Amino acid sequence: MTDSSLPRAARLLGLAGLIPTLAMVAAIALLPGWRDWAATAGLAYGAVIASFVGGAWWGLAARAETVDPRLLALSVVPSLTAWPALLAPPATGLLVLAVVFAALLPTDRRLVADGVAPGWWMSLRRPLSWGMSVLHLAGAALLVATAPAASLLP
Repeated sequence: MTDSSLPRAARLLGLAGLIPTLAMVAAIALLPGWRDWAATAGLAYGAVIASFVGGAWWGLAARAETVDPRLLALSVVPSLTAWPALLAPPATGLLVLAVVFAALLPTDRRLVADGVAPGWWMSLRRPLSWGMSVLHLAGAALLVATAPAASLLP
């Protein structure tokens, strides 16, 4: 398949997956009473999605005729980097996830180049990874910008 044949269902479901993170950013910006809850929920959702991407990579690697152990190892990295983000303060965790989502793209490109992922994979993954990265970065920035003055003191 080529980039132009991205299945419609994959596009729509993938874009729908951005909604919870977009809702987190909106809640942090517009609902001060829900700020901390929204950040925690958004952080958890982001970690789940990063792990989901790693699971997709594992599935793609496992279906190859010759399983590449390096690709299997790469497939656990999203979970192993997202998990500590859950243990960090929310603004830090969201920043970590912003970096994680941006860092997924080189492996996605490799999967396509090696013929492990379908040709349309980057048409799906590029906007989703950048969308999640930018939204997590926005969430982190909003948390810092809207933090009560007392919480910024040592």
